[in-house]
Amino acid sequence: MLDNTELDKVRANLDTWMTAFNAKDIDALFTLYDPESIYANAGAALMRGVDQIKPWYQQAFEMVEGTLHHKEEAAFIEGNMALLLGAYYFEPPAGVTPPEDAHLTGRVALAYRRNDAGEWKLLFDMDNTPPDVTPEDFS
Repeated sequence: MLDNTELDKVRANLDTWMTAFNAKDIDALFTLYDPESIYANAGAALMRGVDQIKPWYQQAFEMVEGTLHHKEEAAFIEGNMALLLGAYYFEPPAGVTPPEDAHLTGRVALAYRRNDAGEWKLLFDMDNTPPDVTPEDFS
């Protein structure tokens, strides 16, 4: 049985992450990360720790336009670990046509760890770009 109270806290971390990402608020974004976080982006080398991940986001924020959306597909929690699986869609700004090779949709696995203070922090983020996720899934 899922612990919905704790799972709601994990989902709140993701909601806050989405808000910070879409606002390009790097400081708010990285309050949500575990110091040992690992990022496995579909288009970049594996990054270990906030010191490697944060500069990647700082550079990405200089080029990113649009709004990121997330749709949960599954959730698991056991003790101090939780996993959220979902689809994402990076919606371009109105009137902007992205390049044909842009990867605007995909799937993401997000692992969270509860720290000693009881806070859920993002520990592992891996995304991919499968063919079965489309912008229409977010309509």
